[in-house]
Amino acid sequence: MQNQTIVQKAFIKIMEERVFQVAWEKAKADELYVKAIKEKEIAIDLLRDSLKNGKQKNLLDDLESVWEFVDRVMQEYAYRQGLQDSQMIHKELNTYGIDVSKESMDVML
Repeated sequence: MQNQTIVQKAFIKIMEERVFQVAWEKAKADELYVKAIKEKEIAIDLLRDSLKNGKQKNLLDDLESVWEFVDRVMQEYAYRQGLQDSQMIHKELNTYGIDVSKESMDVML
């Protein structure tokens, strides 16, 4: 494990809370997300049922685990990139009359 500064440790704690708790709760309430998850589960179940032996099923389990890990890594990158780009994004959207304040976003989500 790398040596982390206090700022890095604090950022990781905040990011984990916002991405893996707050955003996750909001996503679970989103109909499109829920529908996509159900479709994914159905496809995986159909695939699992078509597999012939335990080794194949274990490989599918491994694939699912890696897939979920990759999603978490991407979520972290997306969150970090959003932080880096946030001022520019707010400024650009404001030029089009779009308000992205916390209050307006809470109403939208």
